[in-house]
Amino acid sequence: MRILVVEDDEAVGKLIRATLVAAGYAVDFVTTGEEGRLLAFVNAYDGILLDLGLSDRHGLTIVQELRREGKSTPILILTGQDDESTIVRALDAGADEYVVKPVRPRELVARVRALVRRVDRPQAREQLVAGAIVMNRLTRQVFIGGRVLSVSPRELSLLEQFMLHAGEVISRAELLERVWDMHFDPSSNVIDVHVNRLRRKLEGAEAGVEIQTRRGVGFMLVAGGDGAQGG
Repeated sequence: MRILVVEDDEAVGKLIRATLVAAGYAVDFVTTGEEGRLLAFVNAYDGILLDLGLSDRHGLTIVQELRREGKSTPILILTGQDDESTIVRALDAGADEYVVKPVRPRELVARVRALVRRVDRPQAREQLVAGAIVMNRLTRQVFIGGRVLSVSPRELSLLEQFMLHAGEVISRAELLERVWDMHFDPSSNVIDVHVNRLRRKLEGAEAGVEIQTRRGVGFMLVAGGDGAQGG
């Protein structure tokens, strides 16, 4: 799942991003309202964390613009303003949740889980199944044969994309967009490193599926034993 964080305090924003990345989310972080507004219109996010007191424009204006243009992405207002009138105005403008800073890391992750749970669309379904793998997208856990599979947050996000698009080729560009943030260096071989690690874990756990490499095109998750070539 991909989250947009709009927070003009860079230290706070980086802490939020690190907390969510550790929980298995792909996170884009920007420090201005205009950047956040543009990204929210261009990209399909599962949730937006938005500060109200941004340096260039008020967060409520961004919420109103997104809702007026038909963007239904869940929005969590994360701010230091805790007066009732501000909370009411934010919710009336179209925000889905309001959290007063400072917020503890575990609570923040739980709030984000609750936020994305509200989205009523196929790609936000809570549980994914492929072969012997069952993934709970809200708790960010993977099970094979009833046992928890130990994966890193990045491996979990990769597996999530493969399971969402099982039987389909996913290009490297698509993986970069959905799993890594927008500042990632596309020339790096980190995708191959993570895919190979995930592939070995699935093979060792007898997951009943395998990750194929389609050279020059991308990767695809398929049922194991069909003669496909990995690598």
